Amino acid sequence: MTVTTTQTFQSRLRARTIGCALIAAGLLQPALGADIEPVERILNTARAFAAATAGTSPDQETLIEIGQLDSRLQLTRCAHPPTAQLAPGARTDGHTTINVRCSDPVSWSLFVPARIERHLPVVVLERPISRQQVIGPDDIRIERQAVSTLTNGYFTEASDVVGLASRRRLMPGQVLTSAHVTQRRIVERGQEVTLFSARPGLVVRMKGTALENGVEGERIRVRNTSSKRIVEGYVEPSGAVRVAL
Repeated sequence: MTVTTTQTFQSRLRARTIGCALIAAGLLQPALGADIEPVERILNTARAFAAATAGTSPDQETLIEIGQLDSRLQLTRCAHPPTAQLAPGARTDGHTTINVRCSDPVSWSLFVPARIERHLPVVVLERPISRQQVIGPDDIRIERQAVSTLTNGYFTEASDVVGLASRRRLMPGQVLTSAHVTQRRIVERGQEVTLFSARPGLVVRMKGTALENGVEGERIRVRNTSSKRIVEGYVEPSGAVRVAL
């Protein structure tokens, strides 16, 4: 894993200054002669927590950006290294807020803005895909992308998506997510299918007409060609429909 850290935010995350609001929150100046907590140690605590939160992966690159604090900030020096945790409701990646705290010799707490951005190789479309098109190996590529905004899940291996069908039309350069794909239809409504039932020593086969579309493992309705009776069964990978005896 590669980790890049910066103290100031760039275009998407402006540095924020924490000053007078700290006094309003009860973060008073230390008593005369008391040691002052170094601002850099507070920032380093937030940075180390952010790196731990990002986790590790051999293919992962991580960008960590920590917001600025007012250089005039004066807090009583913590008797031990300050601790850190995510602020209530904060995200584990993307724009987030880290709560840095001290309890000894006095209690203080402040919030440090941050951005934790993980970049991973993900599956991206190489060419246009139409609705219900089955995705092949030549339709995709692997490309490193920021993943914090991919809320519907993403794929890191080509084998995860080859053979799946698109739910709608997709364009080149799109990151494939679980919202874009579904199992390939094996049975189409109106298609003639083989119905079969099996138990040890006995297999019964008959013809039928599918009344619904179906993917592998899905339960669909089929009309028996001979009896005209409607039965329900499960779609097999071969396209046959398995029904109970």
